[in-house]
Amino acid sequence: MKLLIVESSSITKSTTIAHVRNAIEIFEYLKPKYDVNLVDLTSKVDPTEQYDIILYSAASFYTDVDNFSRLLENQKNCKIGWITNEFELFVNDFVKPHMTFMINNFDEAGIKKAHRHDQLLTTNLNTLIAKERNPWVHKKYDVCYYGTWRKYRVNYFKKYFDERLIVSTSLKNAKKFMEVGTSFNITERLSWEPSRETLNLFKASLYIEDTKTHEWFNYMANRFFEALFCNAAVFFDETCKNSITKDMYEIDDYFVVNNPDELYTKVNNLDKQKLMRFLAINTEIALAEKKKTLADIDSFLSSL
Repeated sequence: MKLLIVESSSITKSTTIAHVRNAIEIFEYLKPKYDVNLVDLTSKVDPTEQYDIILYSAASFYTDVDNFSRLLENQKNCKIGWITNEFELFVNDFVKPHMTFMINNFDEAGIKKAHRHDQLLTTNLNTLIAKERNPWVHKKYDVCYYGTWRKYRVNYFKKYFDERLIVSTSLKNAKKFMEVGTSFNITERLSWEPSRETLNLFKASLYIEDTKTHEWFNYMANRFFEALFCNAAVFFDETCKNSITKDMYEIDDYFVVNNPDELYTKVNNLDKQKLMRFLAINTEIALAEKKKTLADIDSFLSSL
């Protein structure tokens, strides 16, 4: 099988972009078995070359795609698909007319009509960043929230963001947070240098989800797995209970909170026994699930 994985963002080993990390993991797994190559949209490709499968990762509307448009148009017997772990993204227009399959991370109900295909694999893509836990280091800080600004989380920003919380985000997103009346301690983006991640220095992180995810199941977000390998507790707002129940991870009710005071009371008096079990058992599950996800992708692509 001759396979090409096309990533919409620059491919670097030090990347913090989730879909790039996923593309690298999939490429490394498939490389020993198939004739497979991983490129990004800045790469030069022969638009006449033929493939069995072209897998397009994520979406970008700010890149010159002429070369890849011609590549897709010239394919004769190629299966062309899109892989995404985010239901709010749209596939590029140059890919959509050629799509015959999709690999995703969430309920089929959450798939946009324009992207629906009979050949669909729903699997735990976010677990691809899972790894063994880092050595334990001294925790200098209490709780953080990191991630982009999302309109479907505004009520939870208002609920939890106060002067006790450290928020890692961009200046652009900070302005959006402030516009909804939240107060918090803002810091620059967390570093994700392997084994030296900033999250290692936090006791815990806050997990909230989009209101859509309350109904449309989405596997645990990347920040869950990042907390595991950084030895940080994860405290979930109670509205995440449906996701917790549907996923396979062991989340004690202790890690579910309903208000900021409950959150900080638990963080300041962490039950170490519960924390160590949370980290140990869920890391074990995550690493096993990562192997299964990679095997599922391999099997699915081979069956197309």
